[in-house]
Amino acid sequence: MTSVNSMTTVNFTGTCVIVSSEKSFEQVTSAIEAMASQADNTLLRQLKRLDTNKSFEQVKSAVESMLGTSGFTILVDFELGGLLTSQSSKRNKSKLYIIGNPLIANQMFEHNPAVGLYVPLRLFVYEDFDGKTRVTYDKPSSLLSRLQNEEILKVAQILDQKLEDLAKMAV
Repeated sequence: MTSVNSMTTVNFTGTCVIVSSEKSFEQVTSAIEAMASQADNTLLRQLKRLDTNKSFEQVKSAVESMLGTSGFTILVDFELGGLLTSQSSKRNKSKLYIIGNPLIANQMFEHNPAVGLYVPLRLFVYEDFDGKTRVTYDKPSSLLSRLQNEEILKVAQILDQKLEDLAKMAV
């Protein structure tokens, strides 16, 4: 038996959005968490099992119950401040959110499963050296455009707007 191995490198341009705020780190993260509800991980584990006998409508209803007003759910969040300490021993305020909407992601997966590299989305909040809070993320359409699929791009542009709305409302 022979195996064929290959590796392809694709260069593309992404767009990073940085939104600044005079609000405190705590105010911004609280606002994000109020608009993007924490996912029910027990329920998600049940739903992701391949042997589940749930209908699409049951899965859809369960996912919708986890979505916040932003249309996103927080799948995971990481407080990085304790890990990222400067040489001066100052603790950095920073938090990484992995957020998404499995129903929106599914619309793209149907066209190309490679979207899994870019969804769920990453949203990073940190207090900069100037004391301002920053919310930053890569624009989904800029990342997903490399897949060169018009249907995926349409959905990614919806995600662009949802992330922009979330960031603006939080700051």
